[in-house]
Amino acid sequence: MRTFFQTACAIALASTFLSAGYAAAETVDVATDATFPPFESIDANGKLVGFDIELMEAICKAAELDCNIIAAAWEGMFPSLVEGKYDALISQLTVTEKRRKTFAFSDIYDHPIFRFAAKKNANLEITPDGVAGKIIAVQTGTPMDAYVTAHMPKATIKRYDSGSAPFLDLANGRADLVLGYQAQIVESFLKKEEGKNFELTGPEMTGKDAKEFGEGVAIAINKKNTKLLEDINRGLAKVREDGTLKALMSKYFGK
Repeated sequence: MRTFFQTACAIALASTFLSAGYAAAETVDVATDATFPPFESIDANGKLVGFDIELMEAICKAAELDCNIIAAAWEGMFPSLVEGKYDALISQLTVTEKRRKTFAFSDIYDHPIFRFAAKKNANLEITPDGVAGKIIAVQTGTPMDAYVTAHMPKATIKRYDSGSAPFLDLANGRADLVLGYQAQIVESFLKKEEGKNFELTGPEMTGKDAKEFGEGVAIAINKKNTKLLEDINRGLAKVREDGTLKALMSKYFGK
């Protein structure tokens, strides 16, 4: 039977591990939704590839962290971060007021542009009335989902767990529009054979145009892991300063 002293010591030790967060583990487990090229996807050899993957690897190297990047289901990543199954998430995560209530975020590393894609010469007016009765495809639980839900109530919204699935339905005529990151639309759809008959349409939009698009993109971290947040920000600052971030932007998006 444990004595009071033994129990108190055990509680104190457990508290130390909890406050240290990831420090008690050998690796930092980082989850990503690998259905969102060119940011994150799985290549023909089963390897995780993409802008966010290379950026996370560079951040971990700069911060001297041993990171294990894991492909995970989009909807399951967020509760798993809260539960402690993962230490961080990188998946083009936009920072919003709602998300800040649950997660900690690194410094912002990009400000994406959001855009609609539709069939060429569809001549759709991107307004609430202009898309009335049209089918808009989005990934569920994303800023794109939040935006069309709030601003386009007369449209039919089709939601998908995968970041790539909306484009399949657009290409096959089961959707009239897709709302997504402009870079994703261009690099993973319009430049491919299946996207040759489609185009960007409507205005370029950022968080300045609608709150649903957030403040920018960052890495999500469990709020208890304050040390990990500091380390990731330190690594991010280094890759920003040494030109690695800029080089990755140029490699993937030509900017």
